[in-house]
Amino acid sequence: MKFNQIKYSRGQQMVFVVLACFIVGCFVVDWLWEKNVVERGDDFVPDSTLIVEIERFEKGLDSIEMGKKRKFEQPDVRIIKGLRQERFRFDPNEIDSAEILRLGFQPFMAHNWLQYKRHGGKIYSVEKLRKIYGIDTLLVDSLKDYITFASVKVAAKRDSIVYTQKVFFEFELNSADTALLRKLPGIGKGRAAMIVARRMELGGFYTAEQLREIENIPDSIIDNIIPYISVEVDSIRKIDLNKTGMKRWKEHPYIGYYRARDIYNLKWDKRHKGKIRNIEELRELENFTEEDFERVKWYIKID
Repeated sequence: MKFNQIKYSRGQQMVFVVLACFIVGCFVVDWLWEKNVVERGDDFVPDSTLIVEIERFEKGLDSIEMGKKRKFEQPDVRIIKGLRQERFRFDPNEIDSAEILRLGFQPFMAHNWLQYKRHGGKIYSVEKLRKIYGIDTLLVDSLKDYITFASVKVAAKRDSIVYTQKVFFEFELNSADTALLRKLPGIGKGRAAMIVARRMELGGFYTAEQLREIENIPDSIIDNIIPYISVEVDSIRKIDLNKTGMKRWKEHPYIGYYRARDIYNLKWDKRHKGKIRNIEELRELENFTEEDFERVKWYIKID
């Protein structure tokens, strides 16, 4: 049986020869690479510069690892009512607004604190700090162990005296005029006029604590002047409930329209018939709380 012979053109034969040479060449190159490069890789010796860099890199890793293990002192920070409150030693006479806020005080407290300092006030005890108007006294108590009064002690040492408040003479609140009031610390022309105007409006003061009702006079200033104030209650102008009418009653700051109306109805009911016999009866009126009565009783009378 005869087979047909396959005949290739000359071009096809050249292609087969080239492919065969390429395949053989690949095997030869791979064998030479393994023999001359890979086998000599074990004999590689780094130069001195590379060795130094490697050692430096390893020392850097050691220092980083030691840094992770080192314990740093953390600031004393607490979260109270959702607010971040730090704890650190401070002098209340030297502290600034940013540090006051860091301690956890509200912005308006920081404002009152700094206003007290600007008016010449000195804080030489925890109790004095607690008396600043609007201050959070519970927060102050929690910071007692962190408060120092170094600046006050330094000033006392420099002057060779113990810090004390400046001494002012005592005066009577219901008779002092504006010129006398202006001699008190923190009381200028405007505030002196406010005190006199409030005194006329009320008919006099029965206690120095009533000064806190006057706007634009901070409690820190009132705290400073109260020790030098005396009050003569006999000089208070009083309203006679049976000889004056509703118009006069309602003009008084502590009575007003609704309390004046209740007094009028009580005076002219069937039982009283135009005459109130005892001011204690005002306690029974609808718009008189116990606090209201304790304030009003100083300004009314029955002849």
